[in-house]
Amino acid sequence: MKMLLDYFQAKQTSILDSIRQIVEIESPSYDTAGNAAVVDWFEAKTREISFDFEVERIAAENLGEHFLVRAFPSSKKPTLLLGHIDTVHPLGTKEKNPTRIEAEKFYGSGIFDMKANCVLILEVLRAFAELKLQPPRPITILLSCDEEIGSPTGRALVEAEAREAELCLVCEPSAGGKVKTGRKGTAGYTLRVHGVPAHAGLEPEKARRQFWKSLAKSNNFIRSTIRKMAQPSISAK
Repeated sequence: MKMLLDYFQAKQTSILDSIRQIVEIESPSYDTAGNAAVVDWFEAKTREISFDFEVERIAAENLGEHFLVRAFPSSKKPTLLLGHIDTVHPLGTKEKNPTRIEAEKFYGSGIFDMKANCVLILEVLRAFAELKLQPPRPITILLSCDEEIGSPTGRALVEAEAREAELCLVCEPSAGGKVKTGRKGTAGYTLRVHGVPAHAGLEPEKARRQFWKSLAKSNNFIRSTIRKMAQPSISAK
């Protein structure tokens, strides 16, 4: 353990520099040029660690590319390290929120969510390689490019890799540095309500007002479902 602590303390300056580099490359969701620059950076850094790692860039139409790495192969099921490289910040945000260190805190657009930890994922690979350590099982890294918009293409990749893994560490940080052991999901609904329209002022009696009744019932159903999802015994599963 002390060996690892000493190693990462010695690497602190170079790790901070890597974080600065990747945060300076703005990559909001849907920005394919920014995404390409980020994936280029991660691919170069990965191959810098070892050319033996399997690297794959998976195209996502109109979104960019997902980044996949397979390292330290063996017969065992891998550990999946999961992250994302898109951010919520529009282009130009770094002019308003420049990348900087103030009072021992590192600031920048997308640094917390979650470019800094994507860098740290690579630094784990580097530590294994440079210290000539063999992890107990293979390591798979998946950095998706569309997490901030609901993973329309990334979800299938995450599910496929997770099925093949022994365990998954979602490396997105949390407030206060705590470890997340569970996450709530999201749900989307499409409501189709049928009725007969009529002019509300001249002939309201001709309208069929099922719209409002249906909407009220749908709203109650959604609220009930959300309440159930929010129960700890359900959300922790």
